[in-house]
Amino acid sequence: MINDLYIKASAPATAASVGATLMKTNQTISYRTGDDGDIEAGRPNSFFVLASNNPFGNTNRFTDTLGGTSYANNWVIDWSTYNGTNVLGYFRTPQAASSWNTAVTNSLGTFGTFSGCRLTNIRELMNIINFENGNGTFIFLLQYPPFNIIDELWSSTTLNTQPTFAWYVRGNSLPNLILYEGKGGVYKYIPCRTFTVTGTTLS
Repeated sequence: MINDLYIKASAPATAASVGATLMKTNQTISYRTGDDGDIEAGRPNSFFVLASNNPFGNTNRFTDTLGGTSYANNWVIDWSTYNGTNVLGYFRTPQAASSWNTAVTNSLGTFGTFSGCRLTNIRELMNIINFENGNGTFIFLLQYPPFNIIDELWSSTTLNTQPTFAWYVRGNSLPNLILYEGKGGVYKYIPCRTFTVTGTTLS
């Protein structure tokens, strides 16, 4: 009896979920057994299609702030980031090329009537990279609806070993995808924002 009580008291409690499965890369062509195109590891159903409905009642990963695909105010809501309360939105129009400090400062403004914006970090930019996108010659990892971006984009993330440098992403991945540059370099950028979701209202 004592041993039984000890075993029950010592048994670990069931752990609560602490995150979500990563999104698929959208690579669907397989080049050999066991590669990404073969296994397609990641969250169902696909890069663009959610496994369950977003609050607007559809399975679109990307919508505008009204749940559609017109993107009249240029905000793209990424429902793969929805946690039941908040969701990440990207302002899809690249802003004028500038230094990193200017990009950080200017991203703190208002875009498409929404304030509380900031410059996207490197992980947030990588989250929308489509690895199955290209035209046969060039690999345009961000040139797909609703983004259609071919520019280099600053992130807000500093290279920690050289604090005068920051990470950026190439919309055209050749010859590299993710690089770092001195903060005095000049690249475009896209702000982002965390939205609060109440029913189908985003604020």
